[in-house]
Amino acid sequence: MTRAPFATAAAMAVLLGGITLTAAEPAAKFPVIGYLPEYRVDGFDENICRQLDELVFFSIEPRADGTLDTSRLKPGMIRQLGLLRKKYRLKLRICVGGWDRSRGFIACTAREASRARLVGQLVAFCRRNGFDGVDLDWEHPKGPAQQAAYTRLIVETKKAFTPRRLSLTAAIAGWQQLPPAAWQSLDRIHLMSYDAAGQHSTLAQARQDIDRLRKAGIPANRICLGVPFYGRSLDKKRTAYTYADIVRRFSPKPTTDQTNGVYFNGPATIRHKTQLAISGGLAGISIWEIGQDLRGPGSLLSVIAGSVKQPSGRP
Repeated sequence: MTRAPFATAAAMAVLLGGITLTAAEPAAKFPVIGYLPEYRVDGFDENICRQLDELVFFSIEPRADGTLDTSRLKPGMIRQLGLLRKKYRLKLRICVGGWDRSRGFIACTAREASRARLVGQLVAFCRRNGFDGVDLDWEHPKGPAQQAAYTRLIVETKKAFTPRRLSLTAAIAGWQQLPPAAWQSLDRIHLMSYDAAGQHSTLAQARQDIDRLRKAGIPANRICLGVPFYGRSLDKKRTAYTYADIVRRFSPKPTTDQTNGVYFNGPATIRHKTQLAISGGLAGISIWEIGQDLRGPGSLLSVIAGSVKQPSGRP
């Protein structure tokens, strides 16, 4: 999950000009969605699930021929996720792709036969393993041909999912452009409002990213604001630190987002972003990723959960 250099808002507006999407029915509650990579499963504290509504398991990969590479899934992982789903009444979603895991999308989506095979494999994977849907995460299609191919995959996947009551989401960078048909076929957009240049995930950036999608005609209740549970150094190395590491190393104040040359989202900013999403009628808030959080009462997830229980208006 990462971001490439920004495209202009004008370019997106041109690409999406005239798009009209019908707003989905409002959700019964404001969902909190956490990504869980397979490398975090060992030692995962299942009590975290008490503050989540949906778990997105990261990730499996598409191969060029349309088959799924599930080699990162260790024996027992799927069963463990199924138990968590039942115990905590979670929605469970499988992420396909991701940063440095998206190479297979290019060849796979370019041909009708391999796209159809991938769609069929996604349906079979969800039904066999008790998943409620798929989160597509191609980082990132380049140029009109790849964008068109990705759109065909999204449209065809949605067509196959609908009669089976499976849902389809996609992780989208704040700058990312897709044709109107792609937006129309997604049940929800997980807006990756992080990994920008410099201070990589400010509150102002979140507002800008949301506004860009809203101006493109995408209903608020299909946009899920993504927040980082990690920071990045402000030097050229852009070194990543988990929020837990930042607290242990630097003991920052809850009101700060920058310490010792590292920019992150502290409790105050996470609270403001959650309030922004709630007051804006968004589809929820998504977290990359829950294994990076501090455990215990100082966790960022507990800040989100508290804000959802007692929203206090627009930040």
